[in-house]
Amino acid sequence: MGKATPESLARILGEPYTVQGLSAYLKSLEEKTLLRRPQENQSAYELTPLGLIAIGVLPESAKKIYSSVPREKCFHFYTGVGPDKFTKMSACSLSDFKERAKRVDSKSLEFHLQRGDIAKWFNDVLGETELAKELDRLKASNLYGEALRTRITRLIDARIERVTYGRTLV
Repeated sequence: MGKATPESLARILGEPYTVQGLSAYLKSLEEKTLLRRPQENQSAYELTPLGLIAIGVLPESAKKIYSSVPREKCFHFYTGVGPDKFTKMSACSLSDFKERAKRVDSKSLEFHLQRGDIAKWFNDVLGETELAKELDRLKASNLYGEALRTRITRLIDARIERVTYGRTLV
């Protein structure tokens, strides 16, 4: 899917559409998380995964991957016990978790994996029972650091691929 600006849409659609009217409408779709502004061009818009679901490009089953849980149910990354160990990173959906897992201190992933926090959140909050079981099995692997980060993000990628496209990454 391409990117569009209010100006390019007004030019393509013509009367009665105006840059001002389209800008307001696109902003409302952005607030509903159906559109986002790509980092490389902040004046343009592109469909989010939820936007792709809304127009029927992605299956409805993919919605749970991209939909956010209420703030109080988000996963909060810590590197140990105590408020001073909070990394100031949280995830509110499976896709959000994957993105945070790529950037958070790997000590946080090690801490939460060994305690079973990630598997519990996947199971209890997201309803991702199979993924939770895979993470529980990962505890015995003795992976740490970047190897653990890579394994966790690959497991999540594979799940997203199965739910979104009905296939597994090779």
